[in-house]
Amino acid sequence: TTTATLFRTTRAAARLHPALFTRAISSSTTTTTTTTTTTANNNNNNNNNNNNNNKILSRPRPLIALGIETSCDDTCAAIVTSDRQILSEVLKTQHHLHEPMGGIVPKLAHHAHMRHLPQVVQEAIQRANLGERGGIQAIDLIAVTRGPGLAHSLGVGLNAAKTLAAALNKPLIGVHHMEAHALTARLTTENPNRSTKENKEEEEERGSSSSATEPLAGTMLDPDPYPSFPFLTLLVSGGHTLLLIAHSVDRYTTLANTVDDSIGDAFDKTARALKIPWLPGRSGGPGASLEEWAKQSPNPTRYLNQLPIPMSLRTSKREMKFSFAGLKTAVTRIVQQEEAQGKGMMMMMMMEEDKRKDLAAGFQHCAITHLCQKVEQGLKTCQAQGIQISSLVISGGVGRNATLRTMMEQVCRKYEEDMSKPSKGTSTSSSSNKSPLSSSPLSSSSTGSGSGSGSAPLFPKRQPLKVICPPPKLCTDNAVMVAWAGLERYREGLVDPYDIDIVPKWPLDMLGTGMVPE
Repeated sequence: TTTATLFRTTRAAARLHPALFTRAISSSTTTTTTTTTTTANNNNNNNNNNNNNNKILSRPRPLIALGIETSCDDTCAAIVTSDRQILSEVLKTQHHLHEPMGGIVPKLAHHAHMRHLPQVVQEAIQRANLGERGGIQAIDLIAVTRGPGLAHSLGVGLNAAKTLAAALNKPLIGVHHMEAHALTARLTTENPNRSTKENKEEEEERGSSSSATEPLAGTMLDPDPYPSFPFLTLLVSGGHTLLLIAHSVDRYTTLANTVDDSIGDAFDKTARALKIPWLPGRSGGPGASLEEWAKQSPNPTRYLNQLPIPMSLRTSKREMKFSFAGLKTAVTRIVQQEEAQGKGMMMMMMMEEDKRKDLAAGFQHCAITHLCQKVEQGLKTCQAQGIQISSLVISGGVGRNATLRTMMEQVCRKYEEDMSKPSKGTSTSSSSNKSPLSSSPLSSSSTGSGSGSGSAPLFPKRQPLKVICPPPKLCTDNAVMVAWAGLERYREGLVDPYDIDIVPKWPLDMLGTGMVPE
C-alpha cells in the first residue's frame, strides 16, 4: 500500500524528470522494507508509536525549488519548498546606482546583475542549510524569470539557471514574471475555510517533514492552496497594470490593460517631478517615497479639483482600460505653475514642501480611485459571465501601497452589499455614474450604491469576496515568488527544455497557448 501511494504521488515526476522518478522508486522500496520491519518487531506492543512511525516514513518529503529573479534592477535568489516553507531568500538592490539617474538604467542593471548573481545564489544555498537534506542535490528544480522585463537583465538570470539545471541534472522552469506575482498569494495565504485544528495539524506536518530520515520521493503541492481558482487579480507594478481572471496555473484572461503608462511608472515619474528623495533599502524607490510623502500631507484635498480621475465612471468613458498619462501630465502642469509662482524650484523646495506633499496625496488618490473603478467593473463583468470569483488578489510592487489596499477593501465591501440586496426588478441606471467607493481616505461623505445594486445575488451560498495581499516584502520583485511559481508549474507538468530564450515582452494571456512573441 505504501509503495502504491508513493507511486501515485510521483507519477508526474516520472513524466517530467527521470532522475526524480529514480529517487522516488528507490525511496519507496526503502520505505516499504522499513515499515514492514517496524510492524513485525512491534506487533504485540507500542501500536500507537508504530502507526506514527509508519505515517512519517510513508510521507514523501516536499520538493525544493531554487528561484532566480533578474527581470529589472534587483538581483534575487531564494529556496522554497512545496509545503510553503521559505528556506532562504537573498536580494541585492541597485537603488544607489539608479537614483542619481532618476530611474532604471538598463545597462547599469545588466552589469550589476553579472557582478552580484553568483554571490547571491551561493548565499541563498548556504542560508537554506541543505546539508541535512542531502546537500545541493536536494534541490529538485530550478525556476527562473524568463520574461517580461529588461532583455539583458533577463539573460543574466536565465543563463545562470540553465547552467545550474544542466550541471545538477534538474528540471528547468521558465516563469512568467506576472504569473509569479499572481500566484504569490497561494504561497502566503492560509485557507480561512479550514478549521484552526486543521491549520495546526498542517503546521505540525510541516515541522515533521523536515526530517532528514524521510524518503526522498517528490511530493505535490498543498492539495488545498488558497485562494482557489478562479480569482480576480490586480497586477500593479513599474511595468504593468493588469486586471485578470486567474482560471488556473498557465491560464489567464485579461479584463483590462493600460493604454499608456503603468501605474508604477506614473508613481515613479510623479515622484521625480515632485523632487521626492528615494527611500533606502528594499522598500525604497520613488513610488514608495511618494506614498510616504502622501501620508504626511497637511491638506490632501488641496489639488483634487485640478487632477482628473482617468476614464472616470462619472464620464462616458467606461471602457475596461487603464490610463495614467493624463494624470501624470496634470501633475507636471501644476508643478510648473507652482515653480513660476515660487520663482524657481529651489524656492519651492525650501518654502512649499507641504504643497508638494499635498500634490503627492492628490495624485495617489486619483490614481488609486481609477484602479478601484475598473476593479468594480471587472467584478460585475465576472458576475455577468457567471464566473464565481473567490477572491481579489492584489500583487506587484505597487500592491504594497497601504492606501491601495484600504480602498480596494472598500470596493469589495460595497460589492458584497450590492450582491446581497434582493432584486427589485427596477433599472439602476440612475446610480450608474456614482463612485464605486463608499468612502475613501480623502472623502468624508458616503456615496450611493453603484450600478448592479438592484440585482439578486448570482451565487447566494458563495463565500464572501476577500481582498488578499501578499506580505509587502513579497509584492516587490523577489525570487520567492519565482520559486513558488516554478513549483506550481511543475505540479502541472510544465517543464521547459534547456534551450529556452528570454521573452522581454510577453502578454500573460499567451501562457497556455504554447506560443511566445518573436
